[in-house]
Amino acid sequence: MYNWFSKATALVGVLAISLTACKKDETRVTMKDGVAPVLTASATTATLTSATAANTALVYTWTPADFGYKAAVTYTLQFAKKGDNFKTTQDISMGATLTKTLTGKELNNLYNALDCNISSTPSATPLDVRVKAVIGDAVAPVLSNTVGVTAVPYQAQTPPADTWGIIGAATPGGWNTDTPMTYDFCTRTWQVTLALTAGEFKFRSNNSWTVNLGEAATPTGNASTTGRQLAYNVAPTPNPANLNVATAGTYRVTLNLNATGGPIYTLK
Repeated sequence: MYNWFSKATALVGVLAISLTACKKDETRVTMKDGVAPVLTASATTATLTSATAANTALVYTWTPADFGYKAAVTYTLQFAKKGDNFKTTQDISMGATLTKTLTGKELNNLYNALDCNISSTPSATPLDVRVKAVIGDAVAPVLSNTVGVTAVPYQAQTPPADTWGIIGAATPGGWNTDTPMTYDFCTRTWQVTLALTAGEFKFRSNNSWTVNLGEAATPTGNASTTGRQLAYNVAPTPNPANLNVATAGTYRVTLNLNATGGPIYTLK
């Protein structure tokens, strides 16, 4: 009995020593809440023109983030419309770099990405800018302070070479004059809002009957909802039938030349 008890006591002691040794040998990493980078900008305004697109517009710099231990930190410079709370952002991945020089072209492209339909007479538009620091999916990112920049952007996208318009008895110009449509860079469609009377109409390109669009031979879809199929006057097929407005009113007319299965239009 004595021998058995002595052996059990010794075994417990060995286990205790082993566990203690494991705890002592364990490598522990203490991680604290990240200290956010501090972002500064060379200016809060910028002048954007196509003539000065290659010039430096702004320089952003930021201090390193600190997560309490050595880790590979990845930074992202984020731009958003002022007041949007960074719900929609344009991001520039910076890796481990702590500075970014933006040319006028780069800044203007950021504006165009945040608003694909820059007006032909744009106004001064403020943006919010911040830096996001990340070390991995398991650790919450830290965000810098927000700085602002205001500039007057210009439309940097080029519309298609061919223009489109709507023509016909239902339109203000009748069958003699096209009502031009405007290209929408966001949806890649041609659009116009106008008063239409009950009657017929067509779409045509470059104010000419060389290329026009009318009713498909077996049309599908609904013009007031998802869109109705159109047909080109492709030789040797004769011109497709005219389209029709059943009820007079003010309509938003959309022409989508890139739809799956061929061009479609909507009248809403």
